[in-house]
Amino acid sequence: MAAGVQERALRDDYSFAARVFARRVLAHYAVVRLLVAPQLQPHLIAAYAFLARTDDLADQGPLEQRLPRWRAWSEQVGAGLESGRAEDPVLRAFLHTVSVRQLPHHWVLAYLKATDEELHFTGHATEADFQHYVDTLALPALMLVEDLQHEGGGDEVFRSRCRSFAEGLQRLDFLTDLTEDLGEGRLYLPQEHLDRFGVTRATLEQGEDTAAVRELVAYTCRRTRQALTDSQALLDCTAPSFRPLQRALLELAEHQLSRVERTGSAVTRRTVGYGVRKPLAVLLRERRRSTA
Repeated sequence: MAAGVQERALRDDYSFAARVFARRVLAHYAVVRLLVAPQLQPHLIAAYAFLARTDDLADQGPLEQRLPRWRAWSEQVGAGLESGRAEDPVLRAFLHTVSVRQLPHHWVLAYLKATDEELHFTGHATEADFQHYVDTLALPALMLVEDLQHEGGGDEVFRSRCRSFAEGLQRLDFLTDLTEDLGEGRLYLPQEHLDRFGVTRATLEQGEDTAAVRELVAYTCRRTRQALTDSQALLDCTAPSFRPLQRALLELAEHQLSRVERTGSAVTRRTVGYGVRKPLAVLLRERRRSTA
């Protein structure tokens, strides 16, 4: 009710979106419910559910099965942006959020276009390719959430600081999910970086602990650390209602990076999560601050 979602059918759509989000990432859902102001909660939940639904349709199953359902979903989203109507309850909730918060449509369209291209991803040849990936996919995906805190979208300064965060999160994701990605035949680290340290894809796939692999991981960690450090400026232009969540996201990203740094070349053999104690400590601290 605090978010202006009063119609019964619309509340049902948001409730459905909440279940989709909670099933996908329960911990993240709990953080949103605990740290975000009531008037923003349904909108963030709808955005996260939309991202989860889109990601699942694009990623799950053989490519020949994914393509038809992905194209149908993409067309439904595009038509929904024009008409404001949709058959899918997650999309209906998201379209209402887009309308109420005046989320710029170009972020949604850019995200869809880049996700379509991602279906045929073969790897980043260069750092420039990676930067293009951040601009076309990682940043639009992040802005579907971040831009909701500013009705009509944030300004250029806000966008540039979100861009640093998108880059940091993406580099971090490449490291934490390296084992899983390699197992599925994907490698997101730029080939240019592997060549710089004399590392082959086979070396990473075999999980070898070599000086070259350690140097590659350390180099990627340094680049990630710099992007996350630059992202701290994002707090200066974060809306008060979003600030507890923003602080938590920034701190937990740096915490996870520290765990990667300690793991070193073993990131080729196991995924790296957040652990339990630190996330709970951050959540409780920010919850106390937001309710004080």
